Amino acid sequence: VKLNAGQEVPMRVLPTTIMIERLSEGIKSKTLPVSDRAALVTDGYALVKAGMMKPEDLIILLSSYANEDAYIVWQGLASVLGGLNTITRDDDEMNANFKKFAKKIVVQLSATVGWEKQEGDAHLTVLLRSIMTGLLSRFCHDDESVAQEAKTRFAKFQEEPGDMQNLPSDMRSSVFSIVLKNGGQKEYDDVKDYFYTASDQAEKKFVLGTLGATEDDKLKLATLEWCISGEIKLQDFFYPMGSVGGSRKGLEISWEFFQKNFETIKGMVGTANSSLLDACIVNCAGGFSSASKADEIEAFFEKNPCPQNARRIAQTLEGMRTNAKFYDKLHNSNLSSDKFWSSL
Repeated sequence: VKLNAGQEVPMRVLPTTIMIERLSEGIKSKTLPVSDRAALVTDGYALVKAGMMKPEDLIILLSSYANEDAYIVWQGLASVLGGLNTITRDDDEMNANFKKFAKKIVVQLSATVGWEKQEGDAHLTVLLRSIMTGLLSRFCHDDESVAQEAKTRFAKFQEEPGDMQNLPSDMRSSVFSIVLKNGGQKEYDDVKDYFYTASDQAEKKFVLGTLGATEDDKLKLATLEWCISGEIKLQDFFYPMGSVGGSRKGLEISWEFFQKNFETIKGMVGTANSSLLDACIVNCAGGFSSASKADEIEAFFEKNPCPQNARRIAQTLEGMRTNAKFYDKLHNSNLSSDKFWSSL
């Protein structure tokens, strides 16, 4: 029995462990309607965050979606997987276990949907493929077949950037990220070079939003230095900061860089819209899930006040402390145990 079937009422439903086991059968067989399959996972995430549902039950529930192929459901799954990845990255072992778990689900979607657009693809299938490539770049970049597919498509893209069949615009950021994560200086330069030859600003943003995905610390720092070099338009200079901060290691590099170059960044923004500095603060400091880091960031802005950005800073710190409490819930559960993950 699925309570609030069809999601007719705007409320969360807390399922018991036994209910989750039974509902999982309906998820796997897809006899549960799409709206209910989507709601179960998004409700579950919200309830775990609120401390009302066991984290273990959410992971067990997620494991039921290995054969899911509905776009509406994957919207929710992508959000939940992304959220859990962000929170768990404060614990290397837990994050590694979670990524391995997420990879199994995402790779299965890749096998179902495929990279290549097919004649007769429904509109939602096209959108689902975009979600798929985004998740592949986050959880499966080290998979040999994924890495090779991205490498091949990027090579063809270099020969003919306008070939939308080989690399549609909604795949470019994901492919760039996969290539960067698996590559070194050459791949970094290849992606960056496209910024200077791209036909319009929208194309340039594919580079700005992904360049920091490289796993080389020196290249991450080089990306941040490029942000303040003057080569990027002021309205866009914060985008690469966000790409660097996409990992725990990158966050530390971004935050340290922001502190050291605070006066330069503040001077660049000058009297322009305060939202530009807001974006820099969020991209360089907003991804932590630690109360101690929130205290550190709060202390920095007390010594270096930004009155026009006070509201954004307060919101960022509040979100960070909320995520720190969420992390504690996960850390104090069986998600910290290798045995739990191996049992799935």
